Amino acid sequence: MAKRPLTPRESELIATALFVVGSVPYAGHIDRLESLTLRDIADDYLSGKRPATDAVEALDQYIFVRRHRFKNVTPHNLWTLDDRTEQEALRYIVRRPELKKGETLNKQNSPFTIGQDVEFKVDKQLDRGQFRIYIGKLNGYTIKAQSKEKDKLKSVKGWITHLDRKDRLVFVNISEFGREPIDADMLVQFEAMSAGLLGWFDTATLPTEDEAKTAKQMIATLQRRDQPYWFTLTQALNHPRPEHVKRWNTVVNLLVKASAGDAAAVETLEVKEDKYFKDAFLRALRSLHAELTKPT
Repeated sequence: MAKRPLTPRESELIATALFVVGSVPYAGHIDRLESLTLRDIADDYLSGKRPATDAVEALDQYIFVRRHRFKNVTPHNLWTLDDRTEQEALRYIVRRPELKKGETLNKQNSPFTIGQDVEFKVDKQLDRGQFRIYIGKLNGYTIKAQSKEKDKLKSVKGWITHLDRKDRLVFVNISEFGREPIDADMLVQFEAMSAGLLGWFDTATLPTEDEAKTAKQMIATLQRRDQPYWFTLTQALNHPRPEHVKRWNTVVNLLVKASAGDAAAVETLEVKEDKYFKDAFLRALRSLHAELTKPT
Protein backbone atom coordinates (compact mmCIF):
# COMPACT_ATOMS: atom_id res chain seq x y z
CA MET A 1 0.00 0.00 0.00
CA ALA A 2 1.27 3.48 -0.84
CA LYS A 3 2.70 5.52 2.00
CA ARG A 4 1.32 8.89 0.91
CA PRO A 5 -1.61 10.39 2.86
CA LEU A 6 -5.15 9.43 1.95
CA THR A 7 -6.98 11.78 -0.39
CA PRO A 8 -10.23 13.38 0.85
CA ARG A 9 -12.28 11.08 -1.40
CA GLU A 10 -10.41 7.98 -0.23
CA SER A 11 -11.22 8.94 3.35
CA GLU A 12 -14.90 9.30 2.44
CA LEU A 13 -14.85 5.91 0.72
CA ILE A 14 -13.29 4.19 3.74
CA ALA A 15 -15.78 5.84 6.15
CA THR A 16 -18.69 4.63 3.99
CA ALA A 17 -17.23 1.12 3.80
CA LEU A 18 -16.84 0.99 7.59
CA PHE A 19 -20.43 2.14 7.99
CA VAL A 20 -21.96 -0.53 5.72
CA VAL A 21 -20.08 -3.30 7.54
CA GLY A 22 -21.25 -1.95 10.90
CA SER A 23 -17.95 -0.66 12.27
CA VAL A 24 -18.87 3.04 12.65
CA PRO A 25 -22.15 4.89 13.29
CA TYR A 26 -23.87 6.94 10.60
CA ALA A 27 -23.89 10.22 12.52
CA GLY A 28 -20.52 11.90 12.73
CA HIS A 29 -19.17 10.20 9.64
CA ILE A 30 -21.56 9.89 6.71
CA ASP A 31 -23.15 13.28 7.50
CA ARG A 32 -19.76 14.82 6.72
CA LEU A 33 -19.33 13.37 3.21
CA GLU A 34 -19.29 15.57 0.11
CA SER A 35 -19.78 12.73 -2.37
CA LEU A 36 -23.42 12.41 -3.38
CA THR A 37 -22.84 8.88 -4.70
CA LEU A 38 -21.37 7.68 -1.39
CA ARG A 39 -24.16 9.41 0.56
CA ASP A 40 -26.73 7.68 -1.67
CA ILE A 41 -25.15 4.26 -1.04
CA ALA A 42 -25.06 4.88 2.73
CA ASP A 43 -28.62 6.26 2.82
CA ASP A 44 -29.99 3.28 0.88
CA TYR A 45 -28.25 0.90 3.28
CA LEU A 46 -29.53 2.84 6.31
CA SER A 47 -33.13 2.87 5.04
CA GLY A 48 -33.08 -0.85 4.19
CA LYS A 49 -33.41 -0.32 0.43
CA ARG A 50 -30.00 -1.91 -0.09
CA PRO A 51 -28.60 -4.84 1.98
CA ALA A 52 -24.95 -4.76 3.08
CA THR A 53 -23.90 -7.10 0.25
CA ASP A 54 -25.38 -4.74 -2.36
CA ALA A 55 -23.74 -1.74 -0.67
CA VAL A 56 -20.38 -3.54 -0.76
CA GLU A 57 -20.84 -4.24 -4.47
CA ALA A 58 -21.84 -0.61 -5.12
CA LEU A 59 -18.67 0.63 -3.37
CA ASP A 60 -16.50 -1.71 -5.44
CA GLN A 61 -18.16 -0.35 -8.58
CA TYR A 62 -17.65 3.22 -7.34
CA ILE A 63 -13.90 2.55 -7.06
CA PHE A 64 -13.84 0.90 -10.48
CA VAL A 65 -15.45 3.79 -12.40
CA ARG A 66 -13.37 6.39 -10.54
CA ARG A 67 -10.16 4.37 -10.34
CA HIS A 68 -7.96 7.38 -11.20
CA ARG A 69 -8.94 8.88 -7.82
CA PHE A 70 -7.91 5.89 -5.76
CA LYS A 71 -4.20 5.05 -5.55
CA ASN A 72 -4.22 3.93 -1.91
CA VAL A 73 -7.54 2.11 -1.98
CA THR A 74 -8.44 -0.44 -4.66
CA PRO A 75 -11.32 -2.93 -4.99
CA HIS A 76 -8.86 -5.61 -3.83
CA ASN A 77 -7.82 -4.05 -0.52
CA LEU A 78 -10.73 -1.84 0.59
CA TRP A 79 -12.12 -4.63 2.75
CA THR A 80 -8.74 -5.59 4.27
CA LEU A 81 -7.31 -2.18 5.21
CA ASP A 82 -5.17 -1.98 8.35
CA ASP A 83 -6.44 -0.17 11.47
CA ARG A 84 -3.98 2.70 11.07
CA THR A 85 -5.35 3.57 7.60
CA GLU A 86 -8.95 3.31 8.76
CA GLN A 87 -8.29 5.57 11.77
CA GLU A 88 -6.50 8.09 9.53
CA ALA A 89 -9.59 8.24 7.29
CA LEU A 90 -12.01 8.61 10.20
CA ARG A 91 -9.92 11.35 11.84
CA TYR A 92 -9.99 13.28 8.57
CA ILE A 93 -13.78 12.94 8.22
CA VAL A 94 -14.68 13.74 11.85
CA ARG A 95 -12.75 17.03 11.72
CA ARG A 96 -15.13 18.27 9.02
CA PRO A 97 -18.39 20.14 9.68
CA GLU A 98 -21.64 18.26 9.09
CA LEU A 99 -23.00 18.86 5.59
CA LYS A 100 -26.54 18.75 4.30
CA LYS A 101 -26.80 16.41 1.34
CA GLY A 102 -25.61 18.33 -1.71
CA GLU A 103 -23.54 20.89 0.22
CA THR A 104 -19.82 21.25 -0.45
CA LEU A 105 -17.01 22.17 1.90
CA ASN A 106 -16.01 25.84 1.86
CA LYS A 107 -12.38 25.51 0.85
CA GLN A 108 -11.37 29.09 0.07
CA ASN A 109 -11.87 32.34 1.91
CA SER A 110 -12.11 35.45 -0.20
CA PRO A 111 -13.33 39.00 0.47
CA PHE A 112 -15.41 38.74 -2.72
CA THR A 113 -18.08 36.47 -4.18
CA ILE A 114 -19.33 36.13 -7.75
CA GLY A 115 -22.39 38.35 -8.25
CA GLN A 116 -21.48 40.74 -5.43
CA ASP A 117 -22.12 44.46 -6.02
CA VAL A 118 -18.97 46.55 -5.60
CA GLU A 119 -17.80 50.11 -6.09
CA PHE A 120 -14.16 51.02 -6.58
CA LYS A 121 -12.07 54.13 -7.14
CA VAL A 122 -10.53 54.26 -10.63
CA ASP A 123 -6.72 54.52 -10.52
CA LYS A 124 -6.06 53.93 -14.20
CA GLN A 125 -8.02 54.10 -17.50
CA LEU A 126 -6.95 52.48 -20.77
CA ASP A 127 -8.57 52.45 -24.21
CA ARG A 128 -8.44 49.00 -25.82
CA GLY A 129 -10.22 48.78 -29.16
CA GLN A 130 -13.88 49.69 -28.69
CA PHE A 131 -13.68 49.48 -24.89
CA ARG A 132 -12.33 51.63 -22.08
CA ILE A 133 -10.79 49.60 -19.26
CA TYR A 134 -11.11 50.91 -15.69
CA ILE A 135 -8.60 49.59 -13.13
CA GLY A 136 -8.58 50.04 -9.36
CA LYS A 137 -7.72 48.31 -6.07
CA LEU A 138 -10.00 46.91 -3.36
CA ASN A 139 -9.14 44.69 -0.38
CA GLY A 140 -5.79 43.78 -1.88
CA TYR A 141 -7.31 42.70 -5.21
CA THR A 142 -6.97 44.44 -8.59
CA ILE A 143 -10.42 45.32 -9.98
CA LYS A 144 -11.07 45.62 -13.71
CA ALA A 145 -14.19 46.82 -15.55
CA GLN A 146 -14.83 47.82 -19.16
CA SER A 147 -17.33 49.97 -21.00
CA LYS A 148 -18.09 50.93 -24.60
CA GLU A 149 -19.15 54.41 -23.45
CA LYS A 150 -15.52 55.49 -22.83
CA ASP A 151 -16.55 58.06 -20.23
CA LYS A 152 -13.91 59.39 -17.85
CA LEU A 153 -14.94 58.03 -14.46
CA LYS A 154 -13.52 58.61 -10.97
CA SER A 155 -15.33 55.58 -9.53
CA VAL A 156 -17.15 52.57 -10.97
CA LYS A 157 -20.14 50.59 -9.66
CA GLY A 158 -20.85 47.11 -10.92
CA TRP A 159 -21.12 43.42 -10.05
CA ILE A 160 -18.45 40.73 -10.00
CA THR A 161 -18.53 38.27 -12.90
CA HIS A 162 -15.23 36.47 -12.35
CA LEU A 163 -12.59 36.00 -9.64
CA ASP A 164 -8.99 34.96 -10.20
CA ARG A 165 -7.78 34.15 -6.67
CA LYS A 166 -4.32 33.09 -7.82
CA ASP A 167 -3.54 36.46 -9.47
CA ARG A 168 -5.87 38.37 -7.10
CA LEU A 169 -7.95 39.80 -9.93
CA VAL A 170 -11.64 40.74 -9.88
CA PHE A 171 -13.62 41.39 -13.07
CA VAL A 172 -16.67 43.66 -12.83
CA ASN A 173 -19.61 44.18 -15.20
CA ILE A 174 -21.15 47.66 -15.08
CA SER A 175 -24.31 46.66 -17.01
CA GLU A 176 -27.10 44.23 -16.03
CA PHE A 177 -26.36 41.90 -18.96
CA GLY A 178 -26.16 38.43 -17.43
CA ARG A 179 -28.37 39.09 -14.39
CA GLU A 180 -31.64 39.36 -16.31
CA PRO A 181 -34.42 36.77 -15.74
CA ILE A 182 -34.48 33.61 -17.85
CA ASP A 183 -37.05 33.76 -20.68
CA ALA A 184 -40.33 31.95 -19.94
CA ASP A 185 -39.83 29.56 -22.88
CA MET A 186 -36.32 28.70 -21.77
CA LEU A 187 -37.52 28.13 -18.19
CA VAL A 188 -39.87 25.41 -19.45
CA GLN A 189 -37.10 23.82 -21.53
CA PHE A 190 -34.57 23.95 -18.69
CA GLU A 191 -37.08 22.39 -16.28
CA ALA A 192 -37.78 19.49 -18.66
CA MET A 193 -34.06 19.07 -19.34
CA SER A 194 -33.09 18.98 -15.64
CA ALA A 195 -35.80 16.39 -14.95
CA GLY A 196 -34.63 14.33 -17.95
CA LEU A 197 -30.97 14.35 -16.94
CA LEU A 198 -31.76 13.57 -13.30
CA GLY A 199 -33.84 10.64 -14.57
CA TRP A 200 -30.85 9.46 -16.57
CA PHE A 201 -28.64 9.53 -13.46
CA ASP A 202 -31.26 7.66 -11.41
CA THR A 203 -32.43 5.02 -13.87
CA ALA A 204 -29.99 5.18 -16.84
CA THR A 205 -32.96 6.15 -19.04
CA LEU A 206 -31.61 8.43 -21.76
CA PRO A 207 -33.13 11.92 -22.00
CA THR A 208 -35.00 12.87 -25.17
CA GLU A 209 -33.05 14.44 -28.02
CA ASP A 210 -34.65 17.84 -27.27
CA GLU A 211 -33.67 17.60 -23.59
CA ALA A 212 -30.09 16.68 -24.53
CA LYS A 213 -29.90 19.61 -26.97
CA THR A 214 -31.22 21.97 -24.26
CA ALA A 215 -28.46 20.68 -21.96
CA LYS A 216 -25.93 21.46 -24.70
CA GLN A 217 -27.39 24.96 -25.03
CA MET A 218 -27.17 25.40 -21.24
CA ILE A 219 -23.46 24.42 -21.23
CA ALA A 220 -22.78 26.80 -24.13
CA THR A 221 -24.43 29.66 -22.21
CA LEU A 222 -22.28 28.94 -19.14
CA GLN A 223 -19.10 28.89 -21.21
CA ARG A 224 -19.76 31.77 -23.62
CA ARG A 225 -21.72 34.03 -21.27
CA ASP A 226 -23.51 35.34 -24.35
CA GLN A 227 -27.10 35.33 -23.05
CA PRO A 228 -28.64 38.12 -20.94
CA TYR A 229 -29.48 35.51 -18.26
CA TRP A 230 -26.11 33.68 -18.12
CA PHE A 231 -25.41 34.65 -14.50
CA THR A 232 -29.01 33.94 -13.43
CA LEU A 233 -28.53 30.44 -14.85
CA THR A 234 -25.14 30.09 -13.15
CA GLN A 235 -26.75 30.97 -9.80
CA ALA A 236 -29.56 28.45 -10.35
CA LEU A 237 -26.88 25.79 -10.96
CA ASN A 238 -25.13 26.79 -7.71
CA HIS A 239 -22.06 28.31 -9.38
CA PRO A 240 -20.37 25.32 -11.07
CA ARG A 241 -16.61 25.51 -11.57
CA PRO A 242 -15.43 26.22 -15.16
CA GLU A 243 -13.29 23.06 -15.28
CA HIS A 244 -16.36 21.01 -14.35
CA VAL A 245 -18.48 22.69 -17.03
CA LYS A 246 -15.81 21.86 -19.60
CA ARG A 247 -16.06 18.15 -18.73
CA TRP A 248 -19.87 18.29 -18.70
CA ASN A 249 -19.74 19.62 -22.25
CA THR A 250 -18.13 16.34 -23.32
CA VAL A 251 -20.79 14.18 -21.69
CA VAL A 252 -23.67 16.35 -22.94
CA ASN A 253 -22.36 16.06 -26.51
CA LEU A 254 -22.38 12.28 -26.03
CA LEU A 255 -25.93 12.45 -24.66
CA VAL A 256 -27.08 14.34 -27.77
CA LYS A 257 -25.65 11.57 -29.96
CA ALA A 258 -26.94 8.78 -27.68
CA SER A 259 -30.47 10.23 -27.55
CA ALA A 260 -30.46 10.24 -31.37
CA GLY A 261 -29.69 6.50 -31.37
CA ASP A 262 -25.87 6.41 -31.59
CA ALA A 263 -24.93 3.08 -29.97
CA ALA A 264 -21.22 4.00 -29.73
CA ALA A 265 -22.11 7.12 -27.72
CA VAL A 266 -24.24 5.03 -25.33
CA GLU A 267 -21.32 2.63 -24.78
CA THR A 268 -18.87 5.52 -24.23
CA LEU A 269 -21.19 7.06 -21.63
CA GLU A 270 -21.29 3.79 -19.72
CA VAL A 271 -17.49 3.37 -19.52
CA LYS A 272 -16.51 7.04 -19.09
CA GLU A 273 -18.64 7.80 -16.04
CA ASP A 274 -15.60 8.82 -14.01
CA LYS A 275 -14.53 11.52 -16.46
CA TYR A 276 -17.08 14.26 -15.95
CA PHE A 277 -17.37 15.13 -12.23
CA LYS A 278 -20.62 13.24 -11.74
CA ASP A 279 -21.25 14.46 -8.19
CA ALA A 280 -20.79 18.10 -9.18
CA PHE A 281 -23.08 17.63 -12.21
CA LEU A 282 -25.74 16.02 -10.01
CA ARG A 283 -25.52 18.86 -7.49
CA ALA A 284 -25.87 21.46 -10.23
CA LEU A 285 -28.86 19.74 -11.86
CA ARG A 286 -30.63 19.20 -8.54
CA SER A 287 -30.06 22.85 -7.67
CA LEU A 288 -31.44 23.96 -11.06
CA HIS A 289 -34.46 21.66 -10.81
CA ALA A 290 -35.24 22.84 -7.27
CA GLU A 291 -34.93 26.47 -8.37
CA LEU A 292 -37.18 26.02 -11.40
CA THR A 293 -39.87 24.00 -9.59
CA LYS A 294 -40.09 25.98 -6.37
CA PRO A 295 -43.48 27.68 -5.84
CA THR A 296 -43.59 31.36 -6.76
